[in-house]
Amino acid sequence: MADERLREFVQRLLEEEQHLWPEPLVQLSPAYRRDVTVEELAREGVLHPETARIFRRTDGNTYHLYRHQAEAIRKAAAGKSFVLTSGTGSGKTFAYFIPIIDTVVRRPGLPGPVAFVVYPMNALVNSQLQALRQLAENSRRYTGREFSVRFARYTGETKEEEREEIRKNPPHILLTNYVMAELMLVRPEDRELIRPRPELDAPFFLVFDELHTYRGRQGADVAMLVRRLKARLERPRVIHIGTSATLVAHRDATPEERRRVVANFAGRFFGIPLGPDQVIEETLEPATEGGPPEAEDLRRAMGEPLPADLDGLRRHPLARWLEHTLGLERESDGRYRRRAPRPLSEVAAELSALVGEPEKRCREALEALLSRAAELNRQLSEPFFAFKLHQFISQGRAVYATLEPPKDREFSAEGQVVAERPFYPVRFCRICGQDYYHVVYDRGEDRFLPHPIGGEELEERFEPGYLAFVDWSKDQIPDDWRNTKSSISRTWRDRVPQVVWVQPDGTFSHERVEGAAPAWWQRRKLWLCLRCGEYYTERKTEFAKLSSLSIGRRSSATTVLATAVLRHAARTGAAKDKLLTFTDSRQDASLQAGHFNDFIQMGVLRSALYSALQEHGELRFDNVAHETVRHMGLGVQVLAQDPSLDPSSPAARQVLEAFRDLVEYRLYSDLRRGGRVLHPNLEDVGLLRVEYDGLEEACAHGGLWREVSALADRSPQD
Repeated sequence: MADERLREFVQRLLEEEQHLWPEPLVQLSPAYRRDVTVEELAREGVLHPETARIFRRTDGNTYHLYRHQAEAIRKAAAGKSFVLTSGTGSGKTFAYFIPIIDTVVRRPGLPGPVAFVVYPMNALVNSQLQALRQLAENSRRYTGREFSVRFARYTGETKEEEREEIRKNPPHILLTNYVMAELMLVRPEDRELIRPRPELDAPFFLVFDELHTYRGRQGADVAMLVRRLKARLERPRVIHIGTSATLVAHRDATPEERRRVVANFAGRFFGIPLGPDQVIEETLEPATEGGPPEAEDLRRAMGEPLPADLDGLRRHPLARWLEHTLGLERESDGRYRRRAPRPLSEVAAELSALVGEPEKRCREALEALLSRAAELNRQLSEPFFAFKLHQFISQGRAVYATLEPPKDREFSAEGQVVAERPFYPVRFCRICGQDYYHVVYDRGEDRFLPHPIGGEELEERFEPGYLAFVDWSKDQIPDDWRNTKSSISRTWRDRVPQVVWVQPDGTFSHERVEGAAPAWWQRRKLWLCLRCGEYYTERKTEFAKLSSLSIGRRSSATTVLATAVLRHAARTGAAKDKLLTFTDSRQDASLQAGHFNDFIQMGVLRSALYSALQEHGELRFDNVAHETVRHMGLGVQVLAQDPSLDPSSPAARQVLEAFRDLVEYRLYSDLRRGGRVLHPNLEDVGLLRVEYDGLEEACAHGGLWREVSALADRSPQD
């Protein structure tokens, strides 16, 4: 940005006020209350003994269920539909897979399908398919018998031969998505999967995972699909199951209100009466021991080192205080619920007021406690005091300024509309950083108004354009705008900037007025930068000429953030260098994956070229590809289709030669001047310079230029 005052304001806005990087929110993951084991449910008769033998851990021990899991299994065993709302990682899948498998185990020879389990994304289908395969493997190991429950994935990823097998021998459990469920209703070849079976007395399970995703128009479509599926299946007993981690009412709702809202939503979705007693919520309990500490105990603990063992940490006053401040809170019915995530600075201020220590010291103590818990969790099978960081990355805001000369104007990130001194959005020349007010000329009121942020259509009385307070004169009009008679050509006549005298409220005059400041007005588009002299034709987009403070470009931002997260995770060892990204459509996922790969490829190519130039100072056409490949550090095992290829073999040499040819092509393609806005090449940003053999000699050869009148009297340097 050319204006130093404006640049300082933006720097302060982005860094000090944290508009782009707000402080992360911290949330403690709560402990779920344990209830009975799978074996105990089998002894009660709720489950079949064979089901208890199937559901064992890899060490052979029975599963110890959470209370919400046990409650869901009991409801399903009684033939009741239910909705389970509990946090991520709380074992919601056991709540429906255990009763489904128990139904099959109790009725040998029961034909499939017994359950449709519908997920909103194929990634979840694939994850659950892998979990069922692991369960089958464990069952074979501990029972010595083949797994009696058949299951299959039926999505767009399922190969045709697998589909044929599924149609011939329908599995008990069909993992699918709602799009495929819709297709099953209309494809004749899928008829066997949804054949009416009114004679079966066994319950049929209709499970929708992530129930909260089915809202609005899509929710209505899928709700109608549910009704058509049930009508086609004609099963006398259908158990409807919905699960969700985030299907809740407003934050201040009572437990009864929450269950009523969820029951109402799920009942409408499934098309059945569903009462609040059929909504199962998670049951939480403290992971620490001793309850909230006294202030004196907390003050004393601040001066002591943290325990190194788990039992000591469970009883430590600071851990107890933090869990009840950041993790759990009591509800009106005596149960616990999760607290909303908060910034650690806010929690540290609360601790500081309680113990009388400086906030900085309190924050350090809290960070040390969370780090100690994270270290212990690496050695535990079940996490203690696990926490999440919620980091929101903002797109940022536009920057606004009052319509006054640079030395007098005020800046804002809000764009307040004030009658006397409104704030106008500011955009910047991509080449020199000169700022321009983005305005609309209101013909009705004969004044300039702030241009609305966004792409909405303007009414006919409004004309968009740009204003700039800059020292410029019409003598600086580009030569190309003039014809052979030195007058402005017809093409450019209406694009010449016009001087207007502007008041801070947007009113203006074409003549000098007391109290008004001169500014240059350009109609419709920016045709000419009044600072650097760059000019544009009709075809150039405004985006390519001007930048606002905040432009969308989420794909680029996501890729940069992702690579930073992975790089820092690998460097610090604080987390695994693994990143799982969810997006709300397949198209977005495909776009992001392609963007990420292109970005990495470009980064590897450019960094290798830059590194080679740092070593040699100069590269020529005959060695640029060879040196760039050498600085990539990619061995033939990485490049070859067969990673076991012998690096010293003739085939390996052919692979390297082919790769060098490819790199050479891509180097020249990347260095080509293309006017790219988001990814200017290394020459555009001044990290390398391209020179041309023989250019100086050709320029010094006066005889070559005599016939070119514009160049005949220029020096070789010009």
